[in-house]
Amino acid sequence: MKGALLPFILGYDGSFAGFLCAAAETMNIARSGSPAPSIRGPASAGELFDEAIDLRSDRERALRLWRRLARRAGGEALRNCLEAFCSDYQGKEDAIAYALGRLSREGASALCDLDDPMIGLVEKAALRARNQAHLITGILRFSELADGSWYALIEPDCDVLPLTAEHFSARYSDMRFSIYDKKHRTALLHNPGDRWTIAKDAVPDNEGIFPLSEHELSMRAGWAEYFESVAIAQRRNPRLQASHMPKKYWRFLPETEARKSGED
Repeated sequence: MKGALLPFILGYDGSFAGFLCAAAETMNIARSGSPAPSIRGPASAGELFDEAIDLRSDRERALRLWRRLARRAGGEALRNCLEAFCSDYQGKEDAIAYALGRLSREGASALCDLDDPMIGLVEKAALRARNQAHLITGILRFSELADGSWYALIEPDCDVLPLTAEHFSARYSDMRFSIYDKKHRTALLHNPGDRWTIAKDAVPDNEGIFPLSEHELSMRAGWAEYFESVAIAQRRNPRLQASHMPKKYWRFLPETEARKSGED
């Protein structure tokens, strides 16, 4: 990094490890007394005259920073920063890097300074991602595929798979399953007895439509028949239903597919 002109942009590969490497670089630059550069991922739009320097992702370097900050500030503070990173907030990288710098100097109390706009942005971003992750853990529905595995499709605004992986792998530890995030092109993969993994740039065949098992088809047919038998047309209230379950999540729920087929 010596000899670079400031200010400049630090580019990273979009991964959390890559971001931590960029954050470590900004912290080193700030300690030298120079202005900390901005951090931008591959999805960020740059300005016309930005001077960008792309950093190589170094997992070991990222892990060293994470462990050092965990000793200084604790796991909860770092979890907050991870949640903020998983959000869809613009400008999150600079705010989180700034927060990590304060955590390094001051400890966990730095995140309590909500009068600081950068710390406030981290908290808001973390809360948004945390709420979406909590919602997904409640509404996600698996479908049994013809090969005996289980599959679910989601499309949240925030990148929730890193925040929900432990939940799903613990709750369904005996299942072979995959959860595909269509928006972020990532997939959570789990096999019984193995550690879960998240595959990047995953693109399933047939846009995520796979042959269902006979048992799954039977269950869906049964649900459609049940819905048809108990439904009262005069009391149908889509607006009330949408207030409890946002419509953008409906198309990935097997029960709504069964209902549509029952209404056809």
